[in-house]
Amino acid sequence: MKKLAVPLMLGLSMGLTGGHALAKSTIGGIVFVNTYTDSEKENLTLANAGNSRLRIRWSNEDGVGMYYEFAVKQNGNKVRHAYGKWDFSETGQILAGETSTPFAPLNPNVAMVNNSGDGYGNTNPKRPAQIRYTYKFLNRKGAWALAVVDPNKGTEGNGLDTTDRESYFPRVDFGLAYRTFNWQIFPGFFYHKQEFNNSVDSLTSSGVSLGLKTGTGPFTLSGEIGAGQNWGNTSMAVKGSTNSVAGANSRAIYSGNNKVKDVDNVAYWVDAGYRFAFGEVRGTAHLVYGNLNSDAGSLVDADSSMLGISVPIDLPFIARGFRLRPEVFYFKDENNITDSENSRTIVGIQTQFTF
Repeated sequence: MKKLAVPLMLGLSMGLTGGHALAKSTIGGIVFVNTYTDSEKENLTLANAGNSRLRIRWSNEDGVGMYYEFAVKQNGNKVRHAYGKWDFSETGQILAGETSTPFAPLNPNVAMVNNSGDGYGNTNPKRPAQIRYTYKFLNRKGAWALAVVDPNKGTEGNGLDTTDRESYFPRVDFGLAYRTFNWQIFPGFFYHKQEFNNSVDSLTSSGVSLGLKTGTGPFTLSGEIGAGQNWGNTSMAVKGSTNSVAGANSRAIYSGNNKVKDVDNVAYWVDAGYRFAFGEVRGTAHLVYGNLNSDAGSLVDADSSMLGISVPIDLPFIARGFRLRPEVFYFKDENNITDSENSRTIVGIQTQFTF
C-alpha cells in the first residue's frame, strides 16, 4: 500500500500529480508464488498465483497514454486492465477501456486467498469497460471522476435468466478522492438498472461507499464501508476465490418473471498497520478484519467474514523488487437461514518478484 497516496486508481490518483510527462514507454511485471496450508483441504498448496502479470505503459508529450496489463496463467491469459487516456488540460482527463471504476477504490492487505478481501468485506466493482471523465483539483487536494460503465455485466440472479437482458442505459459510477489534514476521504456511489425484453420484472443494483486512510509515525489505518442492493447482479467481486456464502446470496430473488425480493448488501473492512525497519529489512504488519452481509428477511441472511495478519517485507537496499509476505487468515461463512457454518484457516507465505 502506498503511503498516504490517493489510490482512486488510474485516473483519480492523477489529482495529486501534475503536468504532462515526456513521451516514454515501459514494460514490467510481477510474479507471485503462494505457499500455504489450508485447514479445509488439509494439504499444502504451492502455486503461481492467478494475479501474476505483465504490464505495458506508453505515453507521449501531448498527454495521451495507454496501459495494458494481463495475468499470466497456466490455463490461459486474462486481461486485467486495457485502457487509453488523454490529459487534455491541467484539470481534465478522459479515459476509455477496461479498468477499475472510481467507486470504492480502496483494498485491504489480503494476498493469497480471497485476494483483496473479495467476498469477505471488500466493496470491489471489478474492472468493466467504461468511459470516464476525471476532474483534478488545482490545489492538489484530490479529484473526482464520473464513469459510464458496461451495463451487461453481472451473473444470473436467484431464479433469473439474464439472456434476454435489454439494457439501453449504462451503469453510472462516481468517486471522489480528497485530502484534508492527515486524512484521505473516498466517498462514492453507483447505480445500475436492467430491463428485460421477455416481461421479466426490471432489476436495480446500487451502492454507496466511504473509504478513509490516515497515518502517523509508524502507524497506518485504512478502511472502507459499502452498502446497497443486488450486487451479485452487476459488476462486483462479491464471491471471492472461494465463493463466499454472502457473495453467493448477494443477488435479487426471482420466481419466473417476477421479482420476489431485493437483497440488501453491506460490506466493510478495517486494516491497521505498523511500519517497521531493522538492518536491510523494511516492512509493514497489517491486522485486517472484514465482513460481508447479504440479507432479504426470511429468504436470505448470510455472513462472510475474515480476520488475519499480512506482513509484506522488502529488502530495498540489497534485493530491490523482491518481497516476502507471511500471512495468516481465518475465513468464516455463515448461512443464518439454514443455521450452517463453515470456516477455514490459511497459513503461509507469498513470494513476489517485481520488475
